[in-house]
Amino acid sequence: MPPADTNHGHTADRQDRCEFGKTLFASGDCPRPGDVQLDGSFLCVPHAKLMRLEVQQSTLLDKVFEMDKWLDGPGTRANQSRWWRVLRQRDEAVERLRFNRTLLEAHEEAIQQR
Repeated sequence: MPPADTNHGHTADRQDRCEFGKTLFASGDCPRPGDVQLDGSFLCVPHAKLMRLEVQQSTLLDKVFEMDKWLDGPGTRANQSRWWRVLRQRDEAVERLRFNRTLLEAHEEAIQQR
């Protein structure tokens, strides 16, 4: 009886390599070892950090979109104090988006230089 496939269709060599090129956000191959399992893929540490930043960025962008919809909605200005509070939170989230974008660009650049 042949041994059970514990690599889930991956060869041992392939599982040991970073699978960043096979993710939703990327294309291409990474020669580094896949040390971290993230969402079912084995990634090297730099690419795992990059993926986490991308997910955080996407989540934050969704929140800003929802705040924009609420701020532009009918009747939301009736509660002025809440409207201003949400507007300030939205502005803070946009600043975090800008900062995260800078982090993402710096991280991508650092990965390319390795």
